[in-house]
Amino acid sequence: MIKLPFIRSLRQVFPKSKITWIAGTHRSEFKHSLSPLVLGLLDEVLEESGIGFIGVNEAKFKQRVNDLKNFFNPPLNGKFFDLLIDTQTHVLTSLVVKTIKHRFFLSGSAKFLLSDIKPNKNFKRELNLSQRLVQLAEIASGSKINVPPPPLPLESKYRTLAKMALPKSNNYVGIAPGAGDTRKCWKLNNFIDVANHLLQKKRTPVFFLGPKEENWLKIIKKKAPGSIFPEWGLFKKRNIKGPAYVIALAERIKCAVSNDSGTAHMIDAGGCPIIKLFGRSLPGKYTGLTAGSVSIDSRDFGSSDINEITPRFVNKTLDKYFK
Repeated sequence: MIKLPFIRSLRQVFPKSKITWIAGTHRSEFKHSLSPLVLGLLDEVLEESGIGFIGVNEAKFKQRVNDLKNFFNPPLNGKFFDLLIDTQTHVLTSLVVKTIKHRFFLSGSAKFLLSDIKPNKNFKRELNLSQRLVQLAEIASGSKINVPPPPLPLESKYRTLAKMALPKSNNYVGIAPGAGDTRKCWKLNNFIDVANHLLQKKRTPVFFLGPKEENWLKIIKKKAPGSIFPEWGLFKKRNIKGPAYVIALAERIKCAVSNDSGTAHMIDAGGCPIIKLFGRSLPGKYTGLTAGSVSIDSRDFGSSDINEITPRFVNKTLDKYFK
């Protein structure tokens, strides 16, 4: 999701080009759960291409040998690209990526030392990862890019179901209590406190719960009755789910509160201002790009423990969206 603005900016500046996305050592979600979001943006997705170095903790001797072979032999069966853009900044991996056949190579590694295309002298790299990637597209095109704002192009089925689940779209507040890395999570009871505050204010909490959070359904329904769960119950459809549906739902809510998570990036992609809570991770890199978004950092409360952030403080921040 962090890379989606970059992909949209590439299509904006290269409207007639064939754009291939290459995942070096792993599979790419752009070929799976995120595929509905890149229709018309990416022409081809190559995954597990054997390009680059896998993590030191995972590395096996055999894989290291294969990585070194790739360094000396052009990967992808010699596939050629006019412009090859390296989105990561590890120098060893960039050296391997550069062995892909190309006319021009663009890479921010080692302050663009390996790159054929250089930024201007006044270039300053953005802290936010999404904006940093968009900068690569700007360097490639030689012009400033304004990434098109939401709504994103989505199949109509996602928005149709979202409208059924959230018909009013005037006082809904999104709540996303989960995260892939559970160490980033604010306690569930804190989110429930926020939900009850919203209910007292005659606002409707809309919980975004993934498959791993299914066991929270009963807890939240009991402790915050009146909350809505649009990905569950009557609105749970086998063919309408995942990031595209979350984005369609996010288009219909006024604001949201979330941990630093993939769901937060999906909500942000829907153009919904989001209050994002940070503990272990740093706000600047992962702050939402939607106007009106707010980051709350536990360090402002004297600790890197996200649970030092109080529900009362979050509630006061949420109330500002309704003034």
